[in-house]
Amino acid sequence: MYSRQDIVLIFTRYPTPGFSKTRLIPILGPQGAAGLQRKMTEQIVAQAARLIESHPHDLEIHYEGGSLPLMRAWLGPSRTYQPQKAGDLGTRMSQAISAHLKGKRAIILAGSDCPALTSSLLTRALEALQEKDIVIGPACDGGYYLIGVRGGVREDCVSSLFTDIPWGSASVFAETMARAGRLQLTSHILPELHDIDRPEDLRYLHYNSDLQ
Repeated sequence: MYSRQDIVLIFTRYPTPGFSKTRLIPILGPQGAAGLQRKMTEQIVAQAARLIESHPHDLEIHYEGGSLPLMRAWLGPSRTYQPQKAGDLGTRMSQAISAHLKGKRAIILAGSDCPALTSSLLTRALEALQEKDIVIGPACDGGYYLIGVRGGVREDCVSSLFTDIPWGSASVFAETMARAGRLQLTSHILPELHDIDRPEDLRYLHYNSDLQ
């Protein structure tokens, strides 16, 4: 049922103190915020690796900051790494997904800010894309922690899902769903989960004791 026709893209940042999870620096300090970035990235990479064991797929890690040698030293030399493209978040995500629309059956993109994102949820996302055009995992702050697109969806439709979105606001998920509706894309919504972006979000680290 699954094959290497499916791909998971992980967006993250190299955990450089002072440049990672900057909104958490006032409470965690530069080293603590970077350490949390490191642990949360390792968490989602581990979940994607666990998924590979039961549902073969390709995995690409798209990074900001650092360098290819630093990423390989951190997360392993055998993984596939891509520097994120230039532009705002929407442009970078759109380009990453669009690169695989013609060659993959299902493309999932996840960030590294949601400790509750598990291999079972990634499985559900892949399953949804067997029938739906998009899948999205809403975050409690109004954004989303995962978005997936079925291979074969038109590139202009994908671009529309990411263009002129008010990133960082509480209306990201709602606006994305409204766009999908106007484009007549069928969709599946995953459970709502918490991202860890601000000091008040730290209480949700109980989802994974290794991150506390």
